[in-house]
Amino acid sequence: MRRTSVEDYLSTIYRLEEVFGVARTNDISRELGVRPATVSKILRRLADEGYVVWVKFRGFKLSEKGVEIVKTLVRKHRICEAFLNELGFDPVEVHEYAHYMEHLPQKIVESIYRYIGSPKECPHGNPIPGEGSTLAGRPLSDFGIGETVRVIGYRGELVTYMKKAIASGLTLGAEVLIVNKAGKSIDLKIGDRLERVDLRTAMTVLAEHRH
Repeated sequence: MRRTSVEDYLSTIYRLEEVFGVARTNDISRELGVRPATVSKILRRLADEGYVVWVKFRGFKLSEKGVEIVKTLVRKHRICEAFLNELGFDPVEVHEYAHYMEHLPQKIVESIYRYIGSPKECPHGNPIPGEGSTLAGRPLSDFGIGETVRVIGYRGELVTYMKKAIASGLTLGAEVLIVNKAGKSIDLKIGDRLERVDLRTAMTVLAEHRH
């Protein structure tokens, strides 16, 4: 297996864990654009090599060995996202293009980091590892009925869920009223329209109370 392929799987599991606590095969498949059968095969190999562990009936988590490898990559990825954001790319583009930049030498990425002012979070509101920062805002799913909030980011920068959120009107800066919460969905009022969003997507949207 190519090193970059290992890193792609590990970083995807890391980001899914940030949001959902575990990484499910289907989520990994969608994020990487790889067939579920292929993902299962790779996950078995990663487990055999000690990078991931299986949580029964739930999914996969990184082992300490896996976390140690991936933290540097995630740091580089989120620094590159912050740089691309400065250049005016949209939230999905900064994530996708950062994949091409995250394999640059550490020295170059750290120079970029200092050049853009040493941010604590990526433009999606996620902490840059090594900077001691915490998550910006709270997941949209945590707010109660009747609360009005503003979208400020996308937890875990999971591109599949990010695209679903944006398509539903949950763009950066959007003001959202929580209308109802039932089962695995949340009813929202975004501007003058009503939207129903599945709970997992709502868990990936970061928001804060309107000031």
